[in-house]
Amino acid sequence: MEFLPIKVNNENVYAGFWLRLGATLVDVLVLAPIGWAIYYLQSINFTLTILFVIISSAFFAFYNIYFNKRFGGTLGKLAVNIRITKPNGHEIGWKEAWLRSSVDCALAVVLLILELIALSKVDQQAYLAVDFISRYELILPLYPSGYKYYELINDIWLWGELIVLLLNERKRAIHDFIAGTIVIHKDFAEPVAAMGLANTPSV
Repeated sequence: MEFLPIKVNNENVYAGFWLRLGATLVDVLVLAPIGWAIYYLQSINFTLTILFVIISSAFFAFYNIYFNKRFGGTLGKLAVNIRITKPNGHEIGWKEAWLRSSVDCALAVVLLILELIALSKVDQQAYLAVDFISRYELILPLYPSGYKYYELINDIWLWGELIVLLLNERKRAIHDFIAGTIVIHKDFAEPVAAMGLANTPSV
């Protein structure tokens, strides 16, 4: 597998933790209005609550997979000028986009199932009458016992992602290894890589 060099003209090629964190924060701000809209629609009746719990899970998965494939990153990554590419700097395909989000999607499906089970047990009128935080407090005791294992696995995944990203020189998280991707500064993405950057010795 041919990788881009670590540095070119003393500039880091790979995007580190802080840039990736900044991209995540931008994504949170971008998606916040959609989240509030979904919260409002869920307040109308309980059938819409169930429907939009499912829709929101699918939407957030679609957001990452589609934008990563189509533009080389989510709106957050585009805003901070970093891109997801193949190791040689070329754009990724659908395979890489799906693989990159595969674990997150699997965890989201498990959470969705657990949440639907909890919602099936909740007092519908009480749920609709309270705010977002109170809703969470209301349904939390109704989650199946498997929820604690979900939380444990999710925490291990998140911390594992962070530790792996910080401990390798190309700043690849576990999902990058799964998908065969890297995250680099925009200036080093294709077409720069296509013009021979990939053949430059690593430093």
